[in-house]
Amino acid sequence: MAQLLVGYDVESFAIGEGLARIGDHGMVQATEPDSTPQGLEVILRNHEEFDAPATLFVCGRTLVHHVALFQELVHHPLIDIQQHTYSHALFKPDYWNGGVFLASPEEALETELMTTSAAIDKHLGIECIGLRTPHGHHLGLSDRPELLDIVARCGIRYISSWGRDANGENPTPISTQPFWYAEQGHPEILEIPFQHWLDGIWFEANGLDKGREFGQVLQGAIDEIVADDLTYGACFHDWAMLRYDEAGTQWVRSLLSYARARDVEIVSYTDYYRSMPALVPA
Repeated sequence: MAQLLVGYDVESFAIGEGLARIGDHGMVQATEPDSTPQGLEVILRNHEEFDAPATLFVCGRTLVHHVALFQELVHHPLIDIQQHTYSHALFKPDYWNGGVFLASPEEALETELMTTSAAIDKHLGIECIGLRTPHGHHLGLSDRPELLDIVARCGIRYISSWGRDANGENPTPISTQPFWYAEQGHPEILEIPFQHWLDGIWFEANGLDKGREFGQVLQGAIDEIVADDLTYGACFHDWAMLRYDEAGTQWVRSLLSYARARDVEIVSYTDYYRSMPALVPA
């Protein structure tokens, strides 16, 4: 059965340093502190309308600036909370929109993951087992087994890190499907790619006011997974709900509505991980 996993990278207070690498980026919504509560309000409205689970991959720095907000979400039946590093630290370098985004050293990455998992446990009482790596990369971490060692030491059991095509661009082929990192020596870690289009990449290339058009593009992804019985891991952002006017143009709502109409199963990233037959005992 075709499955849709909808994940949101929640990252206010965490990505300003990275965006500075592309100069006058104009993406003020990505750095405004109010983007997280306002964006989550839109996200919740959509997912409650369609009874659709969602995973919030939250930066630790975002969490500690909005503790009360996330504490209200802990027991929401549709919301799953996992991590996105503490300060949006990259595992591998990336190049986008004229900027060079540097990878963090291994010591920094381990500290980022441990600190964020500890904050999630302290403030929300949740054991963090999932990680979305910032930006995403071709091949995920399959070519960097030493980084998988860090992930394993931090207690992460699944990652969503494969989010680019062979040219480091989007759309990432939906044919890139989830897999266990057995060949890299970590059969206990599942990769759940985020495929197709990242919201920011598509809108910044095609126009900020093209939400209805993007909704049609997203529906095309649903047609593909239905035809080939695939899993589609979508990746959107809290601030994108504001910058690209989800309330007005309803591109996420269009995706959820169409997925329901096509009888696609919508699950959280974590529930998908738990449904996968493990190669080794948990």
